[in-house]
Amino acid sequence: MPLSRRSLLAGSCLTGAALAVGHGSLATPAFAQDDEPLTPTSFGPASLTAAVRGAAVIGDSVFVTSRFNTPEGKMRLGEFDVNTGEMRSIDDLAIPSNGGQKLAADGRYVYIGPAGSAYVHRFDPQTKELVAWARAGGSTTWYYDMVVHGEHLYLGTYPDCTVKRVRLADATVETYGRISTSQYAAAVAVDDEYVYGGSAAPGSLLVWPKAGGAPTDLTAHLSASPVGILDLVVNDGVIYVASGRQLISFRRDGSGRVSRDIPAEDRYIDQLTVGGDGKVYALTRLTTNLYEVTADALVRVGKPLADVENQLLAPLPGGALLGVSGLGHVWRATPNGAATVWQTATRGFGYPETIQSMLRHTRNTVWVGGHYAMTVHRPEAGTSQRFDVNGEVKAMAEGKAGTVYAGLYPSTQIVAIDPDSFAVTVLGLLGNEQLRTKRIHVDRPRNQLIVASSPQTTKHTGALTFIDLSDNTVDSHREFLPEQSVMDVVVQGTTAYLAGDTYGEGTSGPIRRTAQVAAVDIVTRKLLWREEIKPDWQSYESLHVVGNLLYAMGRRPRGAWFAYDLTTRTIVMEGDLGGYGQFNGVDGRVFSWVHWTNDICELPTVPGGEVTTLYDNVPRGWYNNPAFNFTPDGKATWGMLGMDLARFPLPRR
Repeated sequence: MPLSRRSLLAGSCLTGAALAVGHGSLATPAFAQDDEPLTPTSFGPASLTAAVRGAAVIGDSVFVTSRFNTPEGKMRLGEFDVNTGEMRSIDDLAIPSNGGQKLAADGRYVYIGPAGSAYVHRFDPQTKELVAWARAGGSTTWYYDMVVHGEHLYLGTYPDCTVKRVRLADATVETYGRISTSQYAAAVAVDDEYVYGGSAAPGSLLVWPKAGGAPTDLTAHLSASPVGILDLVVNDGVIYVASGRQLISFRRDGSGRVSRDIPAEDRYIDQLTVGGDGKVYALTRLTTNLYEVTADALVRVGKPLADVENQLLAPLPGGALLGVSGLGHVWRATPNGAATVWQTATRGFGYPETIQSMLRHTRNTVWVGGHYAMTVHRPEAGTSQRFDVNGEVKAMAEGKAGTVYAGLYPSTQIVAIDPDSFAVTVLGLLGNEQLRTKRIHVDRPRNQLIVASSPQTTKHTGALTFIDLSDNTVDSHREFLPEQSVMDVVVQGTTAYLAGDTYGEGTSGPIRRTAQVAAVDIVTRKLLWREEIKPDWQSYESLHVVGNLLYAMGRRPRGAWFAYDLTTRTIVMEGDLGGYGQFNGVDGRVFSWVHWTNDICELPTVPGGEVTTLYDNVPRGWYNNPAFNFTPDGKATWGMLGMDLARFPLPRR
């Protein structure tokens, strides 16, 4: 028999009825009234990702592996026609790992280097046989490069930064050696006499005789690089190395060295290959500019995509080139010719992912931010549309005429998305040492966005940024919460309330002892007050204001909460939610949805009131904090039920 809704005096939200996992129907966790159970309705996967790490070619087929595992814990392997992009096969493989990492092929078999596995696996596309083929590392080994040459498969591994080879005939493993103090053997190349290994920072390049023996260190011929080596190839006795902001070539004795600067608009070269015409080609990260590497320069010969990392650049018969992006695009192009691009996410390869953010739009749609993609659902019609965006959407808000504003990670772009065409317009960058958008508020009376953000990794000070939508000027303020991330911002009238986290982003610890809450005038953009409300709190997570009460949720201490009377400047209620996530509210009511306990609760709005658990242990589907997206009538919220988009009814008062 289903359990009734549980209530507790303003304290914890740690108990409640059990929520059974199912698709479309659930055991009842709570009741609106004695005869009216609260049951979420599932609408299927909220976001499909085609994130790819490994890619390899056999004949006229390209094989790709999923970056992440499917919800069933399988690694997805897709096979596509290199000429048409047609899906030929999707196989979900039982490979214990964190997902795919690298692929190689020998004309018959696909060799799979998982992320976190002692074994290289071998898959036969004809028979579908999968075997744990060669033990080439430990349980934490990642295979960062894999090259088949002659009778061997050559490997570059993490975390030992080692080059190895495996005999194809019997899976015998031989080790050449460690490249550098880096953990990443990022690139391996082979010719008829030698084996070349390049590492990520600190970038080093070693060359071994193919039969084994002492290596020769060629590192002195490289350039200083914050990322070390990303790829290398050998062509006609010349080594080509993608080393930071340069593409460098030289012979094994160091002679004939040429350094070519990568154009300013590009970030790095992350793929190199030798085309069927004998020329070396380079592909750049993010811009996806395609270059021919000439004797002394880089000459652009195409741009098949934009805003992606690349997982494969391979020659095809007839002079064409094949590319695979980290987002699951497969493209075919000829140098100085046209490119054709296919998205595998919509061709059977897409698999459900934990989502980054969600927005209920006034046009009866639900927008879901995923991994470099946005999906717009029309739940009642059972339809959806998916389009690429340049990053992970960490926060969204709806503005005038239905425009959706989004904050992208890691580019720090703030973009505007047309609700009809889904055209994406970049308004600007947060800059100012910022990294993650935490929340966006649309201030319609002043035609501005108000953006809370956390800083770059190893930094402590976040920002509150104002973006004037009339001219897209960016006004960033880091002084409101010094030495703290700005974790959240909520606006009431002309006052913005923001909360801090003394740990910043990826730091070893705080600079200041106590986190603060601040109030800012959004008209003058001046600080009104700043206070250490809780002397023992180091980190806030979420804020919400209803009437004269400011609700605050803690990250350190995890899950603690209080309600602060803005008139008397005193705490009038407090308790423990057991985890952190988001506060939000509708129609004067206040709700929490937190990780760790994965509960949805309703909080009291008067001292002495009760905390009520509405849903207990909701299957987790959020990468970031859970978020409320209330229906217009306030009777439900959109959210995640595992990997599914779901509507959660809320009890009547």
